[in-house]
Amino acid sequence: MRWADLAFKILSVLVIPLLLWGIKLEVSNAVQNEKILQLGAEQAATEDFKDGMTAQSVSLGRVEEKIDATNKRLDEIKADLRRSLPPGP
Repeated sequence: MRWADLAFKILSVLVIPLLLWGIKLEVSNAVQNEKILQLGAEQAATEDFKDGMTAQSVSLGRVEEKIDATNKRLDEIKADLRRSLPPGP
């Protein structure tokens, strides 16, 4: 009976660190889950920002095309005006 008593006491002493380790592991998992959720939200915000930037880039490209076309037309108008004006004295 003495060996059983000793074994029981040793096992009882080992349960406390095991319990503390389990609690620490659970807390670590909870922190990691929270971080994963936070990173997911940040990723979604980054994707939204990227989509907005892509749309802005497309719009900017259209504006540049319109400005280039306008500049070309202005050059044509200047050339037409120079041809239509009489030469200077």
